[in-house]
Amino acid sequence: MNQLTIGKLAEMTGTTADTLRYYEKMKLIKASSRSRAGYRLYEDNAVNVIRFIRGAKALNFTLVEIRQLLTLSTSDQASCAEVLKQTEGKIMEAEAKILELKEIKKVLSQLVKNCPGDSTSAKACPILDHIQKKVKSLAVLALVAVVAGLSADPAEAKPISYVDGFMVMQENDETGKTLSLDYTINPKVAVGLYAKKESGDMDFTTVGPQVNYLIKRWNFPGAQGNIFSMTGAGVSRFKGDDEFSAWTGILADYETRRIFTSYEIRGMYAGDIEKSVWQRARVGFAPYLANYEDLNTWLMVQVDHHPSKEDNVVVTPLVRFFYKTTLVEAGYSSNDHVMFNWVLQF
Repeated sequence: MNQLTIGKLAEMTGTTADTLRYYEKMKLIKASSRSRAGYRLYEDNAVNVIRFIRGAKALNFTLVEIRQLLTLSTSDQASCAEVLKQTEGKIMEAEAKILELKEIKKVLSQLVKNCPGDSTSAKACPILDHIQKKVKSLAVLALVAVVAGLSADPAEAKPISYVDGFMVMQENDETGKTLSLDYTINPKVAVGLYAKKESGDMDFTTVGPQVNYLIKRWNFPGAQGNIFSMTGAGVSRFKGDDEFSAWTGILADYETRRIFTSYEIRGMYAGDIEKSVWQRARVGFAPYLANYEDLNTWLMVQVDHHPSKEDNVVVTPLVRFFYKTTLVEAGYSSNDHVMFNWVLQF
């Protein structure tokens, strides 16, 4: 079998020796041996690996994701379904990028309209003024990131729902039992069915369609922030009587690979059956860092505030497990209720 020096491999693949050393550092390729002079030597199939890497990079796969694809391509147990999941994630990212570019175009178009385009001093140019304000806001965000001790590494958000994918979610906590089925239309909108059996003094059931909407997303160095809305309408039944019902909620979260925080506020109207507003907050941390292919563990505390309930403040320590597109949570509340939630994406 022929062996190639790093220079020859770089020449055959149109890369550089520095790039190949970096690929080796990222565990994408590996020298099979060393020459007597100590130079790296590669087997000739390394040419195909480098070409595969370049092809995957052209489709916007990261080096970490390419390493996972290479592992799948050489595994006897791997299936096309696992490769499909990786690809669907890239489609979701591409669609999110398209939406982001459309927003950028919208802002730029408005700035062009506002610019006089004449001999007015550049110091009064609305385009430059907008950029200066943007720089200041980014500086503030960077300062917050430094104070929070965020990593400089890019964030790797864990995907839960992909475009054209379904998500089943079941929640069982001190508020009752909830089951929902959602279909993701695009990176910002998911629609589905929502059903909940409330627990407590008013033991009623609510069923109806729901729309979930991503209002805003921030991508920071090593972190991500989101604001979601959940709105639906349907029918609530209590002791054989039906009432029109409507509900809405706002969920905001911020997470790094080690820290998670969220705040949620929800309101429910169901005629004479229920009129309530409640809120929930979570904070948690990951005891270890894990990649997408690994089991991710989070230790969390959840605090619920229900003004209409007898136990209006409930604290629930819980543990959360992620594995690929499956989530499981379990905990025990201060009012002696067992929490068990799960999410499955397919």
